Amino acid sequence: MIRQGLLEPPKPKVKMSNLMKVLGSEATQDPTKLEKEIRSAAAKREQAHIDRNIARKLTPDERREKKERKLFDDPNIALETIVSVYRINDLSHPQSRFKVDVNDQENRMTGCAVISEGISVVVVEGGKKSIKRNGKLMLRRIDWTAVVTKEDDEDEDEDKPLNKCVLVWQGTVAKSSFHRFFVHECRTEAAACKVFVDAGVPHYWDLAVNFKDDDL
Repeated sequence: MIRQGLLEPPKPKVKMSNLMKVLGSEATQDPTKLEKEIRSAAAKREQAHIDRNIARKLTPDERREKKERKLFDDPNIALETIVSVYRINDLSHPQSRFKVDVNDQENRMTGCAVISEGISVVVVEGGKKSIKRNGKLMLRRIDWTAVVTKEDDEDEDEDKPLNKCVLVWQGTVAKSSFHRFFVHECRTEAAACKVFVDAGVPHYWDLAVNFKDDDL
């Protein structure tokens, strides 16, 4: 359209730094006037850039929706529920217990963390994105060997295995078995097992208890 004369060709972007290169001898005819025109054109280009950014700027609701899409699966699509079962030697330390509890609630997952003597079992239910973030926390970000109780530090046993978290099982289910995420401390394994029995998923506890790992 420029070749046909329907549109004017864009003017060269003249700056103070390329003044002589673009205009050549014209730059010396009236340098004061030319400088004003260049600075005015530069200010207009900058303002146009700012206006385009403002036009593209999201509203608070749009920003919230964008963040929701990034962090969570689309609620309008029927999604499968993924379950992860973790086994931990020791989840009694307040710091690690707080991290697990807060992370699961922030990721809008359901499930439970059952703490008993010698074994702790964490079950989480949620969408694909939430489960993936939770897996990174449980298996990578938390240093389980460092989060032990002070009593364990004082009465350290050389034969005691290092504290560790392992993924026992992960799969999909038709619906969630828990309505929210909660932490439950039990004095005996029988009481811990009852938590899963009451939720209708005693096999989660059996999977964790019977899981064999030479490094655990």
